[in-house]
Amino acid sequence: MTKHTKQPPDDIPVFPLETPAVRALEFIPSEYEGQQVLLVRDPMGVLEGTAVLSAHPLLLIFLQLANGRTTCAEMAQMVTRATGQLIQPSVFEKMARQLDEALLLQSPRFAEALARKREEFAKLEVRPPVVYRAEGADRLALIKDLAEELRRHARASQGPPAQLDLPPRSVRAIMAPHIDYQRGGPAYAWAYRALKEHGIQARTWIVLGTCHRPLSHRFVATRKDFETPLGTVATDRDLLEEIAAEFSGELFRDEYAHATEHTIELQAIYLRHIFGESACPKIVPILVGSFEEFLLDGQRPSDDEEIAAFCGALRRILERHGDNVGLIAGVDLSHCGPQFGHPQLNDEQREHEIESGDRAVLSAIELGDPDRFFDVFRPHQNAQQVCSIAPIYCTLSILQGKATPRVLTYQQANSEDRTCLVSFASIAFLKPEALATTPRILIVPG
Repeated sequence: MTKHTKQPPDDIPVFPLETPAVRALEFIPSEYEGQQVLLVRDPMGVLEGTAVLSAHPLLLIFLQLANGRTTCAEMAQMVTRATGQLIQPSVFEKMARQLDEALLLQSPRFAEALARKREEFAKLEVRPPVVYRAEGADRLALIKDLAEELRRHARASQGPPAQLDLPPRSVRAIMAPHIDYQRGGPAYAWAYRALKEHGIQARTWIVLGTCHRPLSHRFVATRKDFETPLGTVATDRDLLEEIAAEFSGELFRDEYAHATEHTIELQAIYLRHIFGESACPKIVPILVGSFEEFLLDGQRPSDDEEIAAFCGALRRILERHGDNVGLIAGVDLSHCGPQFGHPQLNDEQREHEIESGDRAVLSAIELGDPDRFFDVFRPHQNAQQVCSIAPIYCTLSILQGKATPRVLTYQQANSEDRTCLVSFASIAFLKPEALATTPRILIVPG
């Protein structure tokens, strides 16, 4: 078995402004007041909110060349040679200073800001909300709007029927989306109706969330409770410590990743919504990092010591606790269109192509074999940018032979300008004895 290692985020290298390095950020082309701009989002949460940069050609060149090895003078020389127009190094030096002040570079200033953020988060006993947060009177309005939003999901045309055709106490696990509620709400309603009305009535749900930023280890947990606008969802610290002991790997080093990652928060809100204050179960929040390098080297994730140990540990935990503990995975599927670097708009033909690719993924999931699921992505190297391969793989591995996945609904959310399409599904994992009375596929047309 091979063991995967990579550079810890704690040891992110820093670079002087003489050789600037743009850090890992999301740059989204957009338009603001008639001008082309770049919206900048920070997965690490050091830069709060969204920054807006002018899409000036020289700035775009700077963002491409700022790799920590190229000086500002060398950038100016490259542009001068390529265009025949004399560009002074001071142009790029000024850009470096301005971007550094905005904390967009991998610089000593950023490293200090990141350290402060980590220290502040470490001191908290409760993980504060990121997606839905407000203070004072605004908080009351937020709660009202959120409650109405959640009720709308079940009533929507793509929402679930009043009664799912599932046996009682047959659902051991679910996969629910982690897209925002406005786009994915009806699919959430499918998953959580299955959990609430047909679930095993677990006292604790282990929640595997998709992590959208680099980690030094593949799995990262937090002992913090999750604050939501509807009330706090408690973390089962005793079960978490049992998992940590069973795993014997590193689970807490990258805990700051929970500060900004939304994938578990959205599951916690839904649990609080459907169960209320008195009956809300506890959670064990664990983020899962990417497995995509295995698509490049031809290996299987199960060949990795850390992955095999983690999945084996959770498998034993679920066997030990029976119906007292269940599993939730917060997962999305494809991300397609110009906003994700694809040249083609998501027109009707493209929507059908994306759905065809997603159906192949869902069919593989229903087989319940994690390696056959992973192999679906090898021929095209995950061309549709499915973001949740890792937590899906882990869920299939943990439950293989113990519960059978059944797709409940598949849906797509496409932007009006067709530049951004995200797809997602809701899936229930049924006890083997429930299969005889359950239809094989419950997919509702999108």
